[in-house]
Amino acid sequence: MKVFRTKFFQTFILITVAYLGIVVVISQNPADDATAIDDKLIEMSSDNRLELLVQITGVNPLEGTANARVLPWPNSDDVGYRLKSGWVPSQDVDLIVDSVIGASNGGSNTYSFKKDVPTGGFDVQIDEQPGAGARSDVGWYPMDKYSFEIPMSAIGTLEDGDQATLNILPLDYTKKIDTFDIHMIHGLWNDAFTTVTMDDAKSFDMAVEEFNNGQSSSVFEAVRSNSTKLLVTIILLLMITAMVSVTIMTYMVVTGQRPPTLSSLTWAAALTYSLISLRGLMPGSPPIGIFVDKIFYFPALIVTLVCSLWVLVTWVRREDFQS
Repeated sequence: MKVFRTKFFQTFILITVAYLGIVVVISQNPADDATAIDDKLIEMSSDNRLELLVQITGVNPLEGTANARVLPWPNSDDVGYRLKSGWVPSQDVDLIVDSVIGASNGGSNTYSFKKDVPTGGFDVQIDEQPGAGARSDVGWYPMDKYSFEIPMSAIGTLEDGDQATLNILPLDYTKKIDTFDIHMIHGLWNDAFTTVTMDDAKSFDMAVEEFNNGQSSSVFEAVRSNSTKLLVTIILLLMITAMVSVTIMTYMVVTGQRPPTLSSLTWAAALTYSLISLRGLMPGSPPIGIFVDKIFYFPALIVTLVCSLWVLVTWVRREDFQS
């Protein structure tokens, strides 16, 4: 059929294939060492431990903070008993979480759990890791990247009243959150520059030693999801298309190659207003003035506005209309 040999159809097929390929690529979960590292740490850690399940529930790029939920999860009856959505301590337990805002009684960073009293987890607000990189700024949207550190320690009270550190193990159970992908990295309490990696066996020994001493320091990296980056790219392409198309139309009208009709004036004005709507579609509601605004949005807005005014002036000066 002739329709299959037209450039329009071939272009449509090319775009469809390219889009499907992009969707397949961004839908893949690239294999990393996170699961393998967790499995090895679980194998090396003491069975008589208190697991600390950490879930990042929200990220605020403007404040540089994140909300997290911590759920103590005993792995031994000596520490406590598991419920469906909570736990029962077998001894008095104090958890200390270094956070910006504490949610415990009195607003401190110490969370106390009484023996044989059913309880659950707690929410905290954490700050960015010291020495954050240049991309830890919303101005880099959608390529911004944030790192949040959660140092935690645990102390238990024995039957004779003495206190002793508990064996702990921090684990990630973060679900999907809006516009961000979250990745957990096991760090060291006493060395802010060392992280646990599969090719560094010593880092596992150092981390487990700290866990058995009731200390842990976990880092959560937040980066924009691939779907967010894809949508932003499509929006920016639409902005560029609108700017280029109205520029070409205005040039044709002003040079007299096309008539200055009312429909062309309406179309130019509509494209200007559509850019404002497109900007509002960016996921995560980034603030005005980010890098992509300066490169794409502001120039497109100015160009379409100027072109609309030129089409209006040409239309007003038109003298060949019928009265």
